[in-house]
Amino acid sequence: VLTGPRARDVLAGLTEADLGNQAFPWLTAREISVAGVPSRALRMSYAGELGWELYHPINYNLHLFDEITKAGSELGLKHCGYRAIESLRLEKSYRAMYRDMDVEHTALESGLDRFIKFDKDIFVGKDALLDQQKQDLGQRLVTLQVETVDADAYMNEAVYQDGQLVGRVTSGATSHHVGNCLSMAFVAIEHTQPGTKLEVQVLERRCPATVITDSPYDPDNLRPRS
Repeated sequence: VLTGPRARDVLAGLTEADLGNQAFPWLTAREISVAGVPSRALRMSYAGELGWELYHPINYNLHLFDEITKAGSELGLKHCGYRAIESLRLEKSYRAMYRDMDVEHTALESGLDRFIKFDKDIFVGKDALLDQQKQDLGQRLVTLQVETVDADAYMNEAVYQDGQLVGRVTSGATSHHVGNCLSMAFVAIEHTQPGTKLEVQVLERRCPATVITDSPYDPDNLRPRS
């Protein structure tokens, strides 16, 4: 994964492919050569920035890593780990599989409405989703801004309102852009409106939390489209 405001500059030094917005738009894929390695490049980023995911024969992995590192050495390239990516993806409210999305919750409950094409003739689960629409949801995944003290609302912490259990946290991390901790949580549907005040149990404290609109960082996705 190569991501960040200068990702195009780094990658351009390793390929003859046109990486411009017209030739290679956001959320598209192309077969290109990177440092001589045939790669399937997907223009997307789990960090909410301009970026590409490169899929390639595994035996070229270290070669590509070294070449990208060298190409980015004069452009400020840094290596980042999973904790950094976790913080960035939560600032975009990007869901993580098996944490924020799983086999126990539907796409509607997970807040993925915009990805469901109900006008499609048939797809697995369509009837169940239509039934759920008619009955109304009992819960939905939301983004919480949690006023933590010395630990994040990381996973499975209880969510309360007025002392009543109303949900649970699925994932969370410190946000360096928004501030506080950002967490994803399944919450009873009557408590899912942005601005709703809740509490999250973090260790021995119940920390104030507020439901916020998804994607608090760059909500119009201008940066990955740049």
